[in-house]
Amino acid sequence: MANDGHPAEDFLAPRLDDLLQQAKGAGFPREVSTAVLLDLLQRDAEQEVSNPA
Repeated sequence: MANDGHPAEDFLAPRLDDLLQQAKGAGFPREVSTAVLLDLLQRDAEQEVSNPA
């Protein structure tokens, strides 16, 4: 994965890759894990819109 140098990407990319590897080790295909993560992020974003701090 090519980093664009953004600090958040530099911080999150290796952690996300590690999480996906752990999910693969637990028997979940990468595509399924990616879809679930995207769904969770979407739900979080929708909650933020519904309940702003």
